[in-house]
Amino acid sequence: MQLMSMPAVAGISLGVAIATVFSGKHRAKPVGEKTLTFLGSFLATVFGLFVLNFGVFYFQPS
Repeated sequence: MQLMSMPAVAGISLGVAIATVFSGKHRAKPVGEKTLTFLGSFLATVFGLFVLNFGVFYFQPS
């Protein structure tokens, strides 16, 4: 299994953040709250994908 590149991690995280903000649950919220939701979901996804990447790197056979 290969590691994900930085553009792939950023693109996946951006897509998740956009999908989260435009979901029905967050559609009627104010702009400031949408921005915080966007940033939170983006950073959480980036962190999760980095953890996954380092796990793949660590357990790869040498």
